[in-house]
Amino acid sequence: MNTPVRVQFAKAGNLYRLDVSISPLLPRELPTVVEVFTTHWTKPEEVERAKVHDATAITLSADHEIRAGERPADIARTLTYAIWQKLDRYVKVTVEATYLGESHDAHFEYGESAYAEAFGARFEN
Repeated sequence: MNTPVRVQFAKAGNLYRLDVSISPLLPRELPTVVEVFTTHWTKPEEVERAKVHDATAITLSADHEIRAGERPADIARTLTYAIWQKLDRYVKVTVEATYLGESHDAHFEYGESAYAEAFGARFEN
């Protein structure tokens, strides 16, 4: 019977799995993105890369416990803004936060409008 252990674990901690996808990236930017993920979440357990024309897309995944009072939306926003700031440019960031307990998953996507709001940037069409 795993149920009591799982319930105890879920009550004791806030373990989440983050799957963060970032694109488009230049190959030289990959270590920077991994560094930001490690600093603001934890060392990635999985790193998947895909070639998209001349650019690269990367997905980083890892389980980690959030602090009491933290919300997945806060972590997603902080991680996204840190990536944008470190790269000094816009990239699309998608964060899937999965609670490893008995709760619903969360999905956050940050596009051009969020970047413009955060950094006062304008995009020309």
